[in-house]
Amino acid sequence: MMRRYMAVFCTLGIIAGALSALAADEANKDNLPRYALLIGKIITSAGDPIDNGMILISEGKIEAIGPQKEVEIPEGYGVIDHAKHFAMPGIVEPHSHQGSMMNDLNDSIYPTTSGLRVLDQIQPYNEALKVGIQGGVTTILHIPGSGNNFSGFGIIMKTCPGTPEEVIVRFPGVMKVSQAGNPERRSSGELGSGRTGMNWVLREKLRKGQQYNRKWLDYEQGRTNVRPEVDLQFEYMRPALNGEIPTLVHTQIFQVVMETVSMMNDEFGLNVIIGHGTFDGYEVGPYIVDRPKIRVMAGPRNTNLDREIGQVVGVVNGYYERGVRGLGVNTDSGVLPQEENQFQANIAVRYGWPEESAVYGLTINPAKALMIDDRVGSLEVGKDADILIKNGPVLDLRSTLLKVFINGKIVYDVERDRRIF
Repeated sequence: MMRRYMAVFCTLGIIAGALSALAADEANKDNLPRYALLIGKIITSAGDPIDNGMILISEGKIEAIGPQKEVEIPEGYGVIDHAKHFAMPGIVEPHSHQGSMMNDLNDSIYPTTSGLRVLDQIQPYNEALKVGIQGGVTTILHIPGSGNNFSGFGIIMKTCPGTPEEVIVRFPGVMKVSQAGNPERRSSGELGSGRTGMNWVLREKLRKGQQYNRKWLDYEQGRTNVRPEVDLQFEYMRPALNGEIPTLVHTQIFQVVMETVSMMNDEFGLNVIIGHGTFDGYEVGPYIVDRPKIRVMAGPRNTNLDREIGQVVGVVNGYYERGVRGLGVNTDSGVLPQEENQFQANIAVRYGWPEESAVYGLTINPAKALMIDDRVGSLEVGKDADILIKNGPVLDLRSTLLKVFINGKIVYDVERDRRIF
């Protein structure tokens, strides 16, 4: 059973908009603001677009959404008119290191450090996240690096201002492991410096974690009266082993991605996020199709030189053509800037990924992969009011981001704030 799950709204901060919106804020100054957004076209990531739509925001949530003729504006709501513009859900980044300083990602003394957590070093609304907001990123998975095989546990957080408790969506967010492609650099010669050794140490850690989890399940479900001792090496593994949070795997190239499929999914039954899947990793696509617990969040290198056909091909489209759905992209920020998440989707579209799939790949697909789609990823009643407003089609890089709402508050307004992206 997951023992720590923190989910709260960002507290009241800077609010701006039309004069009617400011009046609504004053009327509701003890609560989060209430807005009625008039939108020319709403891309919901939950079905067909809504033309001439309206979104009602109350207490940080989406209260109503639909055609303007079907939604009545309650008294006291500030009306914000974007009747000639587009709205979409906030972007969900499924692989970032920007929740804290980049030099504070790994303690790589041991091949596995399963007791570590990035919860202890997050820095809400830091400079990288501020720029990321201007790229439309409203939620990130902040994770430790891939300098060793099991670097610890990540956190899912909003990019808005607030204390750690206020911006956290869930901790633990994911279990982070790495199967080659970086951990080799941490050592020379000892166990875990090659792929065979790396897989051995991961299996040993996961096997011991399973044993620890079974002891606690026996106690919690009344099969024994002996209460196990808490061991921080294995405690945070329990939600992943029980299927309550996903496991993000740093994995790429065909052989390593195939090992991820066979070990992490088939052998240990984990909910797996393939955190890169790059180079020729898409060749594993046919093996992923029939394994619904595996999600691919590809990138940030979203092209590959296929030497067999002598062409540059798209990594995301490589999976798509092999039948994989629910795809997403990532920046591995700060490998790439946090604000360039959408650009990764644009690259994938350029190489064949359908445009509609790309919108889903920025929003609801990563939310589902992270198991937070009950809160974010689409514009639906009851979900967090994380909304982007643009002056043109949502995937067009020429479109300007006009406003960003996170938890129902305006955290970026192009007319008010200095544009830095």
